[in-house]
Amino acid sequence: MNKISLDKQVHIYSVDTSCFYNDLEYKMHSQLNKHYIYRNQLKKLKAKKSLDNVYQQRLDTYFENVNQRIKKFKKLLGDEFERNGDIRTLRSHAANERNIISIFDSVLTRTLQIPPDTLSEDIIYVQTYFFRILEDLILDGFMFRGEKYICFTASAGQIRTKKTVFIKEKVFEKHRDSLMCGLSTEKINKNGGVNINKYLAYLALCNSATDPWDDFDINRTIVVDDMETKVNCVVDFINEKNYEIERKTMDVPITHTDGCGMILPKKSKKSMMVRLPWIKGLLVPFPFDKFIRENSKKAELKKVVVKDIYGKEYDILKDRIEIIFTKSQFKMWKYYSSWDEYKQNFVEYGCQAGKCNEEEDIVHNSKLNYQMLQTLTDMTHEELAHISRNSIKNIMNIGQDRHTMLRILGVTASNMHKNYYQQALEIYPELLNDTYSKEILKQVKKSLVKEAKSGKVDIEGKYAFLCPDLYAFCQYTFLNDKSPTGLLENNEVFCKLFDDGVKLDCLRSPHLYREHAIRVNKIDKEKSRWFISKGIYTSCHDPISKLLMFDNDGDKSLVCSEPKLVDVAERNMKDIVPLFYNMAKAEAEPISQRTVYSGLITAYTGGNIGTISNDITKIWNSDAVSLDVIKWLCMENNFTIDYAKTLYKVQRPNDKKQIITQYTKSKVPYFFIFAKGKDVNQVNEANESVVNRLNNIIPNPRLNFKAANLGNFDYKILMSSPTLSVHLNQEIIDRYKSLDLKSHYMLNHDDESKSNYRYIYSSIRNQLLSDGYDETYVADMLIEYLYKYKNSSYKTTLWECFGDIMLENLKKNLKNKYAGKHTLCETCGKRIEMKSNRTKYCEDCAEKNEQEQLRLRVKKHRTRKSVTI
Repeated sequence: MNKISLDKQVHIYSVDTSCFYNDLEYKMHSQLNKHYIYRNQLKKLKAKKSLDNVYQQRLDTYFENVNQRIKKFKKLLGDEFERNGDIRTLRSHAANERNIISIFDSVLTRTLQIPPDTLSEDIIYVQTYFFRILEDLILDGFMFRGEKYICFTASAGQIRTKKTVFIKEKVFEKHRDSLMCGLSTEKINKNGGVNINKYLAYLALCNSATDPWDDFDINRTIVVDDMETKVNCVVDFINEKNYEIERKTMDVPITHTDGCGMILPKKSKKSMMVRLPWIKGLLVPFPFDKFIRENSKKAELKKVVVKDIYGKEYDILKDRIEIIFTKSQFKMWKYYSSWDEYKQNFVEYGCQAGKCNEEEDIVHNSKLNYQMLQTLTDMTHEELAHISRNSIKNIMNIGQDRHTMLRILGVTASNMHKNYYQQALEIYPELLNDTYSKEILKQVKKSLVKEAKSGKVDIEGKYAFLCPDLYAFCQYTFLNDKSPTGLLENNEVFCKLFDDGVKLDCLRSPHLYREHAIRVNKIDKEKSRWFISKGIYTSCHDPISKLLMFDNDGDKSLVCSEPKLVDVAERNMKDIVPLFYNMAKAEAEPISQRTVYSGLITAYTGGNIGTISNDITKIWNSDAVSLDVIKWLCMENNFTIDYAKTLYKVQRPNDKKQIITQYTKSKVPYFFIFAKGKDVNQVNEANESVVNRLNNIIPNPRLNFKAANLGNFDYKILMSSPTLSVHLNQEIIDRYKSLDLKSHYMLNHDDESKSNYRYIYSSIRNQLLSDGYDETYVADMLIEYLYKYKNSSYKTTLWECFGDIMLENLKKNLKNKYAGKHTLCETCGKRIEMKSNRTKYCEDCAEKNEQEQLRLRVKKHRTRKSVTI
């Protein structure tokens, strides 16, 4: 999927609850940390296997003593928390570069008018380690530099990492109506309240990374009821009370448009995810105006009228409706009296719409993961090797094939957001000959081997949005047909990325049960008239959403056409049906600081789905797989996910608990060394499970850069003038070396999606230019030093700080040196003029290649002649 604009970021502080201690609490916390460090050192010593009994007993005594001290200090610190009666203050030392993160542009940052690439104090993220501190912060707010901050929201993803978003109180009051589209907590409470964690997640929609949707017109939109039908199918029904499993045929209610709406193709020919206040989901292009015109003629109707969720009638064509949202997308619909009220508020308060994850123009192949592979338990060694062949080929070709090198470095047509280094490689592949490129390739190769051994193998498969049969939705909505036929039969899908009649393995993460949906791709002229996006369209007669556990608000499927994988999956899916159980309902309650705190604590302590997922993985990789135990754990996993909303947790019957424990008490499988970075003593011994076998199938060759077609690299082409003679400024060089060394410690590696690397490198660049030096001069001088004198293998800081200048220099110098379009000779790497798109070789290599082809043809002819004789 196309990512949102990566060129716009803002920088904010992200701190944890320890940054709000008073002086005494901070002193006690420092003492506690020293004990934690000491205990970790003891753990490392105890892990050594060569310890004698006397030394082991001594370590056990030390370990017991430090645990008692930790317990004592935690109690003292907790007592001190209780004594605090003041509004907490963010400690001044917390406002440092290591606590700065970069977040993408969003409706929130645009509403608050935070300029790109600036450090804002309007919002602050807080990660929770002590609940008692969080309670103070939510109930009373906190102070920072004379400003009061209040709890704003926490998305589902932030809740998983125990992070909460706080905002300046006066800033929130200024923009409240825009962010909440005129709603207030008072109005919500008057209407019966809301489920707190759902409310926080819906409020957090404005914090999603999005591009502005500039041509969005709220007055050309409506909201209609979802298409819900009952699909008759066979399921394994699990009783959540006694864990009994019954296979039976039942009418399963399915909301086919759960999270999905329609947009006219003239507004967007690509599916995309959208964010408005209280509205989220997927919009799929569909010509519903054409559907209305064609069906009006058939039924001889003068007009087609549809009612919105509030009962108001619309003539879709006359009212020029361009976007149809569904009720499932409008999360807070019950707190508005009408769609007109929402639209009026949207305009009056200057609310904004955002879009993200538009479909790509070029959809590239992707990778399987261990969850998808491990459920194919009867896969043979030959089948696994065949499915892994593309990964093996990529690993073996690093250092030997220029095109492989470029591809794994991200220089591909589908990468729409190449960094400066990747853009330079794209127009000047000779850069692969540099020591920095070779060092990156070494790290990439190491990563590829580790990924492949953990189950991430390259496959002939592409990610696509999961879309319902919108033709059926139109029948349901405009023709009032509550049993629509649609265009797809059961077990059929439509995905234009693949050929007609091909069997596809439709997958989705997380993949816990055996969830390989084998479906037949149906492509024809009629369906292609209506299904115009690159998504995978599913039938309204198919329980596929219950098998893969998806909704349609932007969920994606990894759609695989690899015949060998499809064969193995089809074999393993025999006698497998969807799981079904009755989920609990989420209750509403009034919004207050107290209920917000209680809701977050419930979410934090409600259970760890990661533990359940790992337990399921243990079973799939055991020598005796029990499908019933996996079914029970899948059910528990989904109840755990919903616990924060429903407060309902299933209780294992004692007899089932004993059975489950027999399977889950073991260590995690061997391949977790590669998948999760586990140590050998933390995993089971390698058995013959599917993913464990990859360790022997995936090669780990020594990297040998012997590719003969990389061309000749001249570092001076990166400078402002290739003939320039640069005087080295030792003061700048020393400053660069010092900042480069410190950058590793300043960078925040905890969360890749919100790293502070952009801010840090921008800061380094500003410090290098702080004495008034010209940026072009500094860039030229550092290029000369790092490429010629030091010949450094590590130039990340240079490219991150001055990559824009180096890329522009490269473009200019290539244009001056080579007229017209050029490429590298496939054989020798010499740069040659492209006389046509078929030009691949220089004249010498073309002649040699032609002679070789002639030799092979003669040899083939002689072989054929001797066989005939």
